[in-house]
Amino acid sequence: MTGERPLIEDRLRRRFGDSVLPWVAALPDLLNDLAAAWDLELGEVFPEGASAVTMRVHRAGTPAVLKVSPDPAFAAEQAEVLRAFAPSGRVPEILAADTAVGALLLELIPGAVGWPTPTRFGALLHDLHTAVPAPEHLTHRDLRSATAEFLPRFPPTGPVTAQDMDRATHILADLLDTQGPPVLLHGDLHQENLLDAGDPRGLVVLDPKACLGDPEFDAVDYVLSAPDIPARRDALLATTTLDPDRLDRWCRAMAPLVAVSFFRRGLPLAPVLTYARA
Repeated sequence: MTGERPLIEDRLRRRFGDSVLPWVAALPDLLNDLAAAWDLELGEVFPEGASAVTMRVHRAGTPAVLKVSPDPAFAAEQAEVLRAFAPSGRVPEILAADTAVGALLLELIPGAVGWPTPTRFGALLHDLHTAVPAPEHLTHRDLRSATAEFLPRFPPTGPVTAQDMDRATHILADLLDTQGPPVLLHGDLHQENLLDAGDPRGLVVLDPKACLGDPEFDAVDYVLSAPDIPARRDALLATTTLDPDRLDRWCRAMAPLVAVSFFRRGLPLAPVLTYARA
């Protein structure tokens, strides 16, 4: 893991700051301890993730994913959320967990990354959002606290102006003040957290950062990633019971943040910025 250490440090420092560096230094010993406890053969580290280190492993010849976070409370909550979503069939199975050290051993799901059709995505949202009828006990996070946490990470950047952010903030404030009964949200449903495992498994979501709130929030990245945003929004609405006005306003509230993310990654952002300003 020596070669990956600088990359791991860089990713985790974005989320945890310099306080994470001693944890990264001790990570090889932790991984060896987990490998011994769970009879794992350690493999390569996956390049994504700012809240945890994930790596391919084998257990009795079967591939799996080992995920270790410097925040044990985050790992414990994610384990509880994955178990809550499990009846939907839309999340990986937990094979083992040691939440005291922030470690989860998860089913490895082969699949293709990419956005599905509106019908399939709508069915995914339905299965996730109805899996837990009374989710309030599962997480202390709601959309108010979640947005307060991630908004500062997206200051005006490039063509995204302070005026764009101010407009989005006003829309967001109204949405947060007028929410109905909450559902358990995935909370971070971007394309890289969605796999098509094929028949019969279908679509599976990864790495939930669960919170409570409007179901429309989980559709924001799906809608805003389309070249024709209004067309995808309307196509999704035609296959779901999502509220049209709230979906539109959630998308407009998040559009400047998504535009900043696109700008940082060198992706086309004209459609999403145009939508934010319409």
